[in-house]
Amino acid sequence: MLPNFFTQPPSPMVRDAAVRAAVPAGFCGRAGILLTEKNGRISVETAFEPLSRGRAASWRGLKEKDLWPGLSENEVPEVGLTDGRGRCFTLKDFLSGLFAAYPDRPALQGGLGLEERKRGWRFAVTDALSSPAVRLVLDFCRRRDGSTPVGLAEWWVGPSPAHEVRFDGTFYPPRAAAKLLLEALLDGIPVEPVRPVCSPGDVPAMPVIYEDEAVVAVNKPTRLASVPGIRECVSAKSLLERDRGPLYVVHRLDTDTSGVLVFAKTPQAERTLHAAFREGLAMKRYEARLEGTLNAARGRIELPLALNRLDRPRQCVLPESEGARPAATDWELIGDVSAPDGTKKAVVSLWPETGRTHQLRVHCAHAAGLGMPIDGDSFYGRPGILGEDLRTRLCLHAVELTVPHPATGLVMTLEAPAAFPLF
Repeated sequence: MLPNFFTQPPSPMVRDAAVRAAVPAGFCGRAGILLTEKNGRISVETAFEPLSRGRAASWRGLKEKDLWPGLSENEVPEVGLTDGRGRCFTLKDFLSGLFAAYPDRPALQGGLGLEERKRGWRFAVTDALSSPAVRLVLDFCRRRDGSTPVGLAEWWVGPSPAHEVRFDGTFYPPRAAAKLLLEALLDGIPVEPVRPVCSPGDVPAMPVIYEDEAVVAVNKPTRLASVPGIRECVSAKSLLERDRGPLYVVHRLDTDTSGVLVFAKTPQAERTLHAAFREGLAMKRYEARLEGTLNAARGRIELPLALNRLDRPRQCVLPESEGARPAATDWELIGDVSAPDGTKKAVVSLWPETGRTHQLRVHCAHAAGLGMPIDGDSFYGRPGILGEDLRTRLCLHAVELTVPHPATGLVMTLEAPAAFPLF
């Protein structure tokens, strides 16, 4: 059975084959590898997708229309596809079926108008035809030679695009826009199902920090979702609701981020707390351990963030004139620690002035920010998808949340000490 290459790290055999792959001289972009087995023999195939967008010297010179131009129905190319059962269909057939399922597919939803979303997804799916993983799987399905796929992976080669955070030699899942195509092409080929990050039988401890009639605050562990999702059947919210009944979402932490998380117990408390967050009355402090050291003691990062429409939920850096939203983070160095291998790592405090998705992770990792990813970050750090290993954690923790109490109006500060190791 083919491992799920979107959620599982590539096997040592796949990684070793990738290291030996002949990458074209001077190449920059995505590389892909497919391992197949037939009669006990392993065959290796590679594919390469050169970087075609985002080559600007600075993110400030990028244009949204160049990165994600959109496609009309008439602009969709005539491309024939074959799935794992040998069934043939066209790209236009696939897109018609995709849009027929709207709005049942959450991946197709968003804040844009329906036709604009369709234009975006036509481009994203058409663009995904050049994904190394898609090309390798499509070639495999077309030839139907009796072999069995046993490993598939992509990795980045060369410098990062200006708007993104990519590292040379790091394995990443195929971009999200390719997932829809790969699901269709792999029909008939056994693939391991997506595993939840946190299974019902393996829920970590979640201490309650504070609770009264209006709110409950917990120290959320890493790898536990804040709220239920498509992949996650267990969440902080669902666990707390077992004994307390319905709770109301005030804010969220990424699944991989640990620390202070607050839920409201009543609709009135929810409205009051939402207003406090919206009006800037809530102050959050995080602590993070970075992959290396810093040359300054404190500073401020102002990098506008936008959703990467080809690789959601990843965020990227674009000018506000191109649709990005302003994002600001203040930071201060706490000190350096030594890892077991002797390398130095900075521990910092982070105060997000805004609350954009993945803001702290991108502000730390992007070259125009700190240029130093948070340790263990599978999205924006050097581990890439290898960071999905359960022995690795994102070293980002919500240490403090200061907010007016929704009933009394008195300012309360909720605290939870950092949970990642300082060696």
